[in-house]
Formats: sequence, structure tokens, C-alpha cells
Amino acid sequence: MKLLHIIPSLAPETGGTAVSVSKFCEAQAHAGVDLTLYTTPWPRLGNPGDGMILKSMENAGVKVRIFPAKEAPLNLPLPHSPLLVEAVREEGREFDLIVNHSLWNPLATGCMRTLRKVGSVYALMPHGMLDPVVFGRHRWRKRGWAWAWERSNVEGASLVLFNTQEEERKARNCGWELRQTFIFPHVIELADWRDLPPPSLFEEKFPSLRNREVILFVGRLNWVKNLERLIEAFAMVHARRPATILVLVGPDTDGTQFQLETQAEKLRVKEHLLFTGLLEGEDLKSAYARGQVLALVSQKENFGLAAAEALAAGLPVVLSEGVDMGRNWEPRGPVRRVVPRPEPIAEATLDLLERSATLGLPDKEARALAERTWGNPHSSMQQLLETFQKIIGDPTRQIPLGRKDRINSKTLSLAEPAELKINLNG
Repeated sequence: MKLLHIIPSLAPETGGTAVSVSKFCEAQAHAGVDLTLYTTPWPRLGNPGDGMILKSMENAGVKVRIFPAKEAPLNLPLPHSPLLVEAVREEGREFDLIVNHSLWNPLATGCMRTLRKVGSVYALMPHGMLDPVVFGRHRWRKRGWAWAWERSNVEGASLVLFNTQEEERKARNCGWELRQTFIFPHVIELADWRDLPPPSLFEEKFPSLRNREVILFVGRLNWVKNLERLIEAFAMVHARRPATILVLVGPDTDGTQFQLETQAEKLRVKEHLLFTGLLEGEDLKSAYARGQVLALVSQKENFGLAAAEALAAGLPVVLSEGVDMGRNWEPRGPVRRVVPRPEPIAEATLDLLERSATLGLPDKEARALAERTWGNPHSSMQQLLETFQKIIGDPTRQIPLGRKDRINSKTLSLAEPAELKINLNG
């Protein structure tokens, strides 16, 4: 089986998708798939270098081609690579199946439109981009984008891959007509998180953490992460446990850190916040080793990679209702699921801080939960590859651009009561 994966960027500052896609591709390569990945260095416009993600994929046997990126038309902060899209047009038929990652950007949209035009078989892994929270942001822009391109791209996919059942449910409730779906959780390498460095290693890098209780956040500093509410909750926690400190691990690509520092200063907790920037490898492991609890209280997470890593590292987690992972987990033990408001977040955090202080770390129940959930990915991978093979062998799934078998006036639910009716036969 010869597969091509396309992702707009493998740069770690773009978020967990770069990590999850790399592990996804590596697992398929280990299973014997002949796998190539097309990507760009965006948001870096120059040479991407030899980052950890790229090295890991190449060591696993994944062939990676990096195409130059440029700014999108109209100065939109989105990835664009005409050379990559042209390569898909010219070389797409060399592959049995093309798996596209992401939506709502010129690169992903252009690639799928090209694949439909030439009649290639393709799948889509949206990584939460069909969530109503995402569609509701810049909704007028996305309305036009959906009308012109994206609905046809989504509904022309032979297979749509979701990381959780909740992610799929949200997409269907928004009115997307999906031909075939498959639930495949992120690949979590549990062995990577069993042997952690000593907590003192993180303190050596950040001495202000000594004798402090660390509440950890890992992820991009981004609007969807709900960090304003987390800082409000932290102010409440700090008032009752003065030794606490909120450590925010992740890149800031749009000035969010300044906004959060301004908010924290008003709440008189600015000196109890630590922004580390992006951490990878042993540095990231040392952050998990030093934390007492991880808080992920996003407006939406189609999975929640940081929470999975934290549990595997033996750290209890506070999750918002917007995190789709682990919907069947009991809200006790090392996990608390809360409404994403300051008061519930604060109470859950205090509860788990006390748990960590009483039981010690690493949390055995957290690691046991990670083992039960992600300990045997081989069966799911085999089922996925069998699904790929069936799609490849079905010629009716090759749908060229312009086929008139779509439903008129589909209703797409937004993050508002109104309905949007899109006629796709124009």
C-alpha cells in the first residue's frame, strides 16, 4: 500500500497536530506501509532545519518532502504553497490513497480540490476543524469558504478520520454529509513517558519553581485554550494555596502572552505565572515530572494530547467539557471534568493538588488509565489499514470534481441559533 499524507506544517509551534500526525505516520510506516508526507515549514518561510519531529519520522522510514511556503492571498495568516498543490496534481496518482490533514486554509483546500478534479481517492483527518466552535469563529469568512470549496471537499472524501466519537458526533450535528468514518485515537507512545527525568531538572532551568506547587498547562497560547478562565481560576486557587504557581508551556504566535500577563497583573498573580515557551523532548518530560496537576480547560479539543501525555507521565488532569477525549471516564480518581468556568476549574484543581500531595507522584491510577486507554494501538491500526485497502479497491469512490450527486440546500449549524443553507449545485 502506497500512501501520501499532506499536512500544512510540521513546525512544533503550530500545536499538537504536528506531533500527532508524525506519530500517526510513523505507526503506519512501522506496519509496513510505503508512506510519503508532503508539508511546508510554515509559519517559517525559510528552511525548516532538522527538527525533532522531522528526524523521528525519517528514522521510522517516512519519506518527507518539504515545499516552500508563502503568505496566503489577502494577507491571511494561513499556510499556502502552490508548489505543493502542483506536486499533488502531478504526482497524486502515484499513490493508492491520499490522506489530507486540516481544513480552512488555502493549502488543504487547494489539495483536496485538485484531488477531486483529477478523480483521486482521498481521505480527510480534520483534527477538530469540523467542530462548531471552530466554525463559529470568523463564521462569515467560513460561510463563503464552505459554499465555494470546503463542503465539497469534506463530502467528497472517501473516508473521514476522527480521533474520538464525540468529534464525529459534533461534525454530523453540524450537517456535514460524511460517506464513511473511522475513529482512530492519537498514537500515545507510553514508553516515552515511563522514565521521566528528576523534578529537579526542571527547577534547574526555572529556579523560581523551588518549593512551589506546580499547576501545569501544555499547549499553544491560543484563544481556544480558554486561558483567561484558567488564570481566573488560578487566582482563586492561589488565594487558598499560596505556594501554587501556574506554569504555561507552549509557543505564543499571536501575542496572547501579553494579554494573559495583563489580566494576571489585574488579578495580582502575575508574579506567580511562568511562561516557558515551546518545550520538546527531555525539557517537556521534565515539565511533566515537576507538575502536580495538569489543567486543560479548552473551549474545544478534538482529543487532548497534553492530557494524554500527562496521564501517561502519572499526572492527574483537570479537563473541561470541551475536551472530547475520555468521555466515558469516571469523574474521579486522577481525572476531573468540569464546566469551563473559573469556580469549577478552581475547585477541581484544588482537589487534585490535595490528591497529589497525599498520594504522591507519579500517580499510579493516572498511568493505569493511560495503559488501559492507549496500551494496544496495533488492533486499531490494522483495522484502519484494512479500511484503507477496501477504499482503494472500490472504483466508485473516485469522485471527480463536478459530479452532481450532492444534496441541495444542506443545513450547516453554526455557533448561533440561525441556520445556513448552502446550495452546492451552482
